[in-house]
Amino acid sequence: APGRTTLPSHRATNARRLTGEMALDLVKDRVYKQRIRIQDFFGDFDRLRCGSITPTQFARALALAGFNLTQAQYRELSDAYPSTVEDRPVCYKDFCADVNGVFTKYNLEKAPTQEVDPAPASLLDTERFSAKPTRSLGDARDEEVDALLDAIAEGVRKRRVEVKPFFNDACANQNSPMRVNHVTKAQFKQVVRAHVSRELGDDAMEAVADRFSDDDGFVNFVSFSACVDPKEEAYHPYRRSLQ
Repeated sequence: APGRTTLPSHRATNARRLTGEMALDLVKDRVYKQRIRIQDFFGDFDRLRCGSITPTQFARALALAGFNLTQAQYRELSDAYPSTVEDRPVCYKDFCADVNGVFTKYNLEKAPTQEVDPAPASLLDTERFSAKPTRSLGDARDEEVDALLDAIAEGVRKRRVEVKPFFNDACANQNSPMRVNHVTKAQFKQVVRAHVSRELGDDAMEAVADRFSDDDGFVNFVSFSACVDPKEEAYHPYRRSLQ
């Protein structure tokens, strides 16, 4: 009888641990690729600045950061970082320190000769600063979008505006996901409609947004801006004197 009860319990423990580890890997992956300041989303729930919050607040903070985890994943993550504060049983500071470890090791100033592991190739986002569209929509559709981008770029040049600062404001908005170099598709359309190309139709707008979207549906505004903003001329120190 004891064997029949202990074995399922042991399997359940392993399953829960695996659920928590998978969730933590998912958080670390997105934090690294999108340069998310994960600790910024917990501060409003910790008015006492004690480093601890409730499990509900922990789940809400992660949801605000753009993570859509299951209840089991939220539970296992919160249980993995216990706090000594009785009414705030989750130590989010330990969680954030663990997640931010993907960037570097802590206390390197105390051990400057310590070796730092290279960033895993799986975490590198090579398209983050690309000046080309993020994805292909098919040859015919890509040609249509390229023509739209040329028309948008010409309009931007004639109006003498710079597109990227408009998106910077949207990206920094506290109500946005605050993902580096990305905005939501709704934010992208709003900025383009208000400041970049008012005459762009709904279908054309959707196609342009899709061309610069990532797998999570967020739009890489840096790549879009690089395609339509006027190219800076190289500075020539003797051009004026030569003329």
